[in-house]
Amino acid sequence: MATPQELYDETKTRLDLNIAKAQMLEREIQEKVAEKNKLVPFIIEDQGALKQFAKLSDVVTDPVQTVESK
Repeated sequence: MATPQELYDETKTRLDLNIAKAQMLEREIQEKVAEKNKLVPFIIEDQGALKQFAKLSDVVTDPVQTVESK
């Protein structure tokens, strides 16, 4: 059976690893959100362009997805 010190050390190691992983994931999430936010102006620009092109009589259109900002 493990000693209280061994159980403490094991639990502390697991906690430290989980905290480090959570921090790493949080950084990755922030990076992905920033990457997504950089795309939003281009998406909005393209949506506007498609609306203008759709007004032309010789253009066949597909439904356009829109991006909702939060």
